[in-house]
Parts: sequence; structure tokens; C-alpha cells
Amino acid sequence: MSEAHLVKRIGYVGIGVADVDRATDFYERVGQLSLSERTPEGAFLTGGVEHHWLRLYKSQAPGDFRVGYEAVDAAALEEIAARLDARGIAYEEGGDLSVDRIDRSIRFRNPDGVELEIFTQMMELPTPPRQTTVKMLKLLHAVWSTQDVVAGYQFHADVLGFRDSDWLERRVVFLRCADGYHHSAGLAATPGPAALQHFCILVDTIDDVMRARNNALDQGAELLQDLLRHAASGSIGVYVKDPDLNFSVEFCTSHPQIEDEGYRARILPKSAVTSDLWQEKPPAAAMAPSLPLLAPALEAAPAPRKRA
Repeated sequence: MSEAHLVKRIGYVGIGVADVDRATDFYERVGQLSLSERTPEGAFLTGGVEHHWLRLYKSQAPGDFRVGYEAVDAAALEEIAARLDARGIAYEEGGDLSVDRIDRSIRFRNPDGVELEIFTQMMELPTPPRQTTVKMLKLLHAVWSTQDVVAGYQFHADVLGFRDSDWLERRVVFLRCADGYHHSAGLAATPGPAALQHFCILVDTIDDVMRARNNALDQGAELLQDLLRHAASGSIGVYVKDPDLNFSVEFCTSHPQIEDEGYRARILPKSAVTSDLWQEKPPAAAMAPSLPLLAPALEAAPAPRKRA
């Protein structure tokens, strides 16, 4: 029997930017997030009652990032801290509601140097933000690079209790937590320092995906990837590129939840079709015989009748 989950859900993504005002404007106009708070150091934006899904902060190294996850409870946070202690991994205790808008937390870096924060509770807004065209359901996941996917998976499983949902060979792993969504984190093998690849917002329907897509294009944003359907999760989404940094925000729908009991992660090929099921082509042999039949069929068709 699997051990109890320690992490409940993804809470927020923090991103270091050169210009907080410019980044805030982009994520309001194109990302359609609502500004919940502006501070001298940065900005908090959200798509739900949670105080923030995205935290922007001024940085001398734009593109640095942090991912925050909510612990199942205070005991789970203590267990994670104990597991870090056992591995000799330093962490910083924090969680200042007046500054961070989260309660008790610990911050540490994984073996790739990615900063993670596990917290017990986030401040909530008294009323949800008004959503006019895109119905957002939740911040769904973040995907970042790692030099060793297997070692990265082992760390996040052993320390945070994440479970593997699927693998693309041993080059990408999708990790889930207590909320059961196919992945709340993704690790992708990429040379060089760890970097954020994308974060994802779950929306209600394909119509919401398309409205998010069309709004992004209307606002002059670039699509890193247009409408596609992933083989691993089955979700449908689009990826909108951040104008200043080398990552994107995904809007997706139809992202499934997994029951832990009896589930076994698959190993899928890392291919164009796995990334997008709609890229599958029909077999050439099946297509070839039908092509020569088109011309004779057209020749045999009766000529259109002329109106008297």
C-alpha cells in the first residue's frame, strides 16, 4: 500500500523579472490573471480565490523561479522537514502572512538548485476575481528542466511523496500529489542549469482554451505551441510565450485525475505524436491505393446540368 501523500496541490509559481510593471501588464492582459496585490518588491496575481497563483518579483537574474506547494497538513510539513534533515539538505523556515501571504513554510533547493517552498496555508480573497471570457479552475502544474530525470524523480518521491503518473522514456516524468491531477510537477531532461519550461492554468472547456488563445494573439503574443492534445494526460492546450523570458504559460482543459489504488505509471515514447496526438499520420500504404481512383471518379461524374 502506498504511503500517505505529503503535498496537497501546487500553490504558486514565483518568477524573477527585470521589470515588474511590464510583466504584470502581460499577465493581466494576455494571461487574464487578476492583480490581487502590488507591493514595492513585486506583484501577486491570481485566477481564483487563492491570494496568488503567480508571484512576480524584481530580480537581477530574470528567469529565476520558485515553485510553492501546499502541504496536506502541519504534520506533513514536519515530515518533509525531517526527510530534508536526514539527507543533510538545508532549509529556511518562513511563512510571513504580512509579506508572503502564506502561513508557515519551509524553503529549500532540490538537487538541481530549483527553489521549492512547502507551506501550510495561503491567504484567500474575500471574493473571487471576476472572469469575463476565460473560466479558470486552478493553477495546475509547473514543468522545469533537470539534468537527471530518474534522480530528480527519486528525490521528489522520497522527500515530498510525489508519485509518478507517466514517463516519456526516462527523459520526462510527470508527478502527481494528493489532489490526483495527472501532474502537479514535471521534470524534463535538458542540459545546463535548471530552468522553468512552463506553468499551466486549468480552464473549464475547449472554448475557454480557444478564447485564451485568441486573446493572446489579439494582444500580439506569440504561441510557442498551438492547439494540441497530449498523449500522457489527454489534456488539450495551447502555450503562450512570455515576451521576455524563455518559458510559456499553458492554458489547458480535460486534464484527468488519477486514483492511486492499482495505478501503474506508463513508459511512453518521447515523440511528436506523444506530445500531440493530432500529429499522427495515416499509414502511407493505406492512403496510396485511393489516390489514383480520384481522377477516374471525377471523369465518370455526370456534367452539371445547365439551367434552361
